[in-house]
Amino acid sequence: MGETESRSGWVFGLSLVQVILLLFFAVALLYVTEYVEGRGQEPRQGGGEAQIQGASAQASMNAASEKNGELQKQLGDMTMLVDELKLMVGAKSPSKEGFQEAIENLKRGYALCQKDENTLIEATIEHGEEILHVIGEIPSDLTVQLVKGDQSSDLEEMISFIQDVYEYEKDHKCRFNYRLKYATDNDYRKGRDSYEKYFYPEKILRTG
Repeated sequence: MGETESRSGWVFGLSLVQVILLLFFAVALLYVTEYVEGRGQEPRQGGGEAQIQGASAQASMNAASEKNGELQKQLGDMTMLVDELKLMVGAKSPSKEGFQEAIENLKRGYALCQKDENTLIEATIEHGEEILHVIGEIPSDLTVQLVKGDQSSDLEEMISFIQDVYEYEKDHKCRFNYRLKYATDNDYRKGRDSYEKYFYPEKILRTG
């Protein structure tokens, strides 16, 4: 009887240990299971965040695309405006330099005959005495009696030279520059009245 009770107690004791162990493992298993499931859900949560971020990025791209479309339209409108302005002012190119040249031509009333060296002559009038000095290069398609470095005080020669230059200007729709040096007020008036029918004043200097 005592042996039977001892065995029962032992079985009962083992049963308690087993129960405790089973409970321990059950709790541990639940913990591990929840932990693993929790870790397994993180990618799904991350996927949701990625979807949100993707939607936000798509919205930003759509807004940027819409803005780009507006800018393209504005650019097209500005290009048309620049082209129209180019035609209005006679600019050779839609650039800063092209418009500056066109503005200068509008101020002058004529285009330059030579872009880099347009000042052709220097006229000196002192007390009625007149000398014409060629200081610019003569264009290859302009036939005249005087060349760069020549000067003349012969009235007929000066008139012939100026007339040939004027015909060239009319054919090319341009105007050369000239410089005037004068001594008196009468010289000043004579010079401007005589030369500005054919040349644009680049510089005017008083010598007396």
